[in-house]
This record gives sequence, C-alpha cells and structure tokens, in this order.
Amino acid sequence: MAALQVVPTSGAAVFAPPVPVGAVAPPSHPLTLYALEEQLTILADTAELVPPEQEQEFLEEFRAALTAAVDKRDRVGQFLSHLEHQAAFAKAEITRLQERKVWFERAIERMEGYLISVIESFGRDTKGKYQKLEGRTVTFGIKDCPPSVEIQDEAAVPSDYKAVSITMPALQWEALLDSLNLEQRASLLDSVERPRVAVSKTAIRKAIDGGGQVPGADLIVGKKTLIRK
Repeated sequence: MAALQVVPTSGAAVFAPPVPVGAVAPPSHPLTLYALEEQLTILADTAELVPPEQEQEFLEEFRAALTAAVDKRDRVGQFLSHLEHQAAFAKAEITRLQERKVWFERAIERMEGYLISVIESFGRDTKGKYQKLEGRTVTFGIKDCPPSVEIQDEAAVPSDYKAVSITMPALQWEALLDSLNLEQRASLLDSVERPRVAVSKTAIRKAIDGGGQVPGADLIVGKKTLIRK
C-alpha cells in the first residue's frame, strides 16, 4: 500500500513518520511535479513567513527538480505566467470594483433623492415635521441637513480660501527656507501641513555614474532579472 504523503500548506516543516522496527525504509523520491507546484504556490502566498532555513531547503529541492527534467522547467514557466495573469486580473478587478463602487454610490444617491422627493410631496404634519414612510421592516424619514458649502466657480473664489500644493526639488525648498528670517520661516513651516519628500533615483544614478557619492544611497551592481521567452 502506498504511503500517504502530507504536503505542508502553512510553511511548516513536515517530518516523515517513524519506520516500524524490522521494516525497510522506503527509498527517497525526487520532488514530484505536483508537490513542486504546490510548494511554489505556498512560497508565493507566504514568502514573508517562510523561515530562512526552510527556504534554503526548498531552493535545494527546486534546483534538483529543475536540473532533473525539462518538463519541470516548462511547468515553472507556466506557473510564472499564471502568477502574472493573476496579478493582471487582480489589477483589472480593482479598477472594475472601484468603478462598480462609484456606480453603487451614485445609485444610492439617486434612490435617496427619489425617496426624499416622495416624502416631501406628503407635506409636513401639524408640528411642522415631514411624515414618515413606513414599511414592515424599514421606516423612511427626512430631516433638514446643516448648511453646507457648494463650490460653483472655483476660479472666482478668493485666494484667502484656497490652499496650493506644489512639488519642487528639496534643495530649492531648503534654499527658500534659508532665504527667510526666523519669523517668516516659522510662519511658512506652520502653514505647511505635511511636506512630502520623494527621492529621485534617476538623479542619484546620474550623480553616481558621474563619479560622485550620494550619502544614504548606493548603486547596486550584480542584481539579476529573469528573462523568459
């Protein structure tokens, strides 16, 4: 009778059951294609949770499997294509769901508008309140909202009521601060809610390629990328 092989699904190591006394231990078999694909899936799902020692063991089995048979290499390529398709599908689903969310929100707004219009058509009661529209499991009613601002022409709004967001090189920002006196500098910094700083890798690469050094950054040489045809 064939022995049942348990494949881990949570990144935990699995130990073989003890061999009964007097029995002959079964010969070790190379990693099966099914187990390889499943372990690849597990590794993709729990890459950040796999202990370093277990990852090295997996890489050894992975190397042996790719060395042993060409069809396993093809399956790994198919697996990578599958992951890429899943990532593209997830991206498309995010866009679709965002659009669907907007559609539902607009539908809610329209339906609520219809209900408000119906309830308003009933008029107010003797106490000046709008009548309720009651069902068996829900009751609709309306109330006056607090005053809210609606922008009809943004260009006509004075600058006193506007905030401007700009992006500039950090060096120019520091030069601007240095050009101000202490009072002006403090006033400017108080008016900035949260300055966002973005590091330009393109500028850093250009400086390092020109022979310069950039504190806090380095040029990584020798990193590999996978080519699949």
